[in-house]
Amino acid sequence: MKSSLMLIALLASTEAFSVHPRATSTTASTNMRTLCRMSDEKAAATTDDDETVPLEAVESLGRGAAKAKRGQRKGSSVESASKAVAPKQNLAPEETYYEGPPAISETILPTISILTVIGIIPAAAAWARQAWVRYRITNRRIRVTSGFGGNEMAEIVYPDIVEIRTAKRLFGDGDMVAFLRDGAKFEMRNIPNFEETMDFILNQVDKDVAAEYRNKGEITQQ
Repeated sequence: MKSSLMLIALLASTEAFSVHPRATSTTASTNMRTLCRMSDEKAAATTDDDETVPLEAVESLGRGAAKAKRGQRKGSSVESASKAVAPKQNLAPEETYYEGPPAISETILPTISILTVIGIIPAAAAWARQAWVRYRITNRRIRVTSGFGGNEMAEIVYPDIVEIRTAKRLFGDGDMVAFLRDGAKFEMRNIPNFEETMDFILNQVDKDVAAEYRNKGEITQQ
């Protein structure tokens, strides 16, 4: 009898401290729903308190600000460059006044003198000049091509001329010597249409040089 009572008491104590699976699962699900509801309420409160800007808007604003800064930098560089560059001076196109050989009159006397043995060499030299020497007079420069086969070239520009001397010849031709700033001399012999050509050259050189030539130029006649 005593043993039966002890067994009943043991079963009762075991029943009191046992855990039922259904009750445990129900309590766990209730706790999870409570936690989810609390997180949703916290997220809603955060959304209401702070106004957030969409990511696309932030990116567009960033790109616009960057473009504005780049445009400002480009504009400032263009303006500074335009101020730094000086206006270009338009030069008149180069115009040729005369281009050709020396005057043919230089071959007359040497050709006549060819009847003598002594005149052969001067005649050959005169005709060689006619074949190989070329004058080119423009509004910017004077060029003389000479040498065997015309392989030598000398050229001057009008601003380098500081003095001019001339010598007139027969048949309206003449010689000219131009003195340059560096002390060199530039010679042209048997210039055709001498007076007209000299007027053109004097209009291109410095006004002081032209005035000095017209006032006291050493002009001789042959």
